[in-house]
Amino acid sequence: MMSDIEKIVQGYKNAEEKGFYWSDALEIIRHIRLELDEVEVELQSKNSEALQDELGDVLHAWVTLAYFCGFDANEIVKNAEGKFEKRFEALCSVIAEEEVPDFKNLTRKEKLVFWEKAKQKLEKDDF
Repeated sequence: MMSDIEKIVQGYKNAEEKGFYWSDALEIIRHIRLELDEVEVELQSKNSEALQDELGDVLHAWVTLAYFCGFDANEIVKNAEGKFEKRFEALCSVIAEEEVPDFKNLTRKEKLVFWEKAKQKLEKDDF
């Protein structure tokens, strides 16, 4: 059975056969930006149904970009999740090492400082 991502790719392949395709990855990126602008509008309007629809458009365009560039979107997702897990584990390590008492209540900016430290730790220590 095909995953939803595979269905998007198959749909693009079908469109490609009919001559409806992208000719340049940068065109797809511009399209993604337009879709993200629509996401922002729907976030502000608080219309959850329209927001979900626009997020689907972003996802569809992203999968199309991955395919256009010769990548397997499922593999990209798997790798991204693994990368996040490693970074989050390193973040927890940094928080413990620096004995941060209440990480949850730090500002987003303060939390990102620790995130950057975690990324550096991974690069330096091969965590």
